[in-house]
Amino acid sequence: MPSTRVRQLRRDHQRIERRKAAQDVNAKDTQKQQAEAAARQSFAHSQRQHRMAYALWTLAVVIAVGHFFEHANTIRLMSPGLEDLFIGWPMAGMLGIVGGIVYGP
Repeated sequence: MPSTRVRQLRRDHQRIERRKAAQDVNAKDTQKQQAEAAARQSFAHSQRQHRMAYALWTLAVVIAVGHFFEHANTIRLMSPGLEDLFIGWPMAGMLGIVGGIVYGP
């Protein structure tokens, strides 16, 4: 029969082991929650980027169509020089490129 001291040491050892096991479970739960939060944040960020890119591409298409109708003399918003400078093909192309950059990886 083990002595009282040996039994007390075994109980202490078991208590320490249970505490370590509980801490490990808590740590794993915390790490899992942190990973899930990071994934949600990353997804939200990419969705925001995609919406911004689509908005820029839509604006580029609207500018390009408007520029086409300006050259077809269907509508006249401003003088041809200003129209080429502000709402011309270069602006539509630049917005398309910026949209592609924002869409990114």
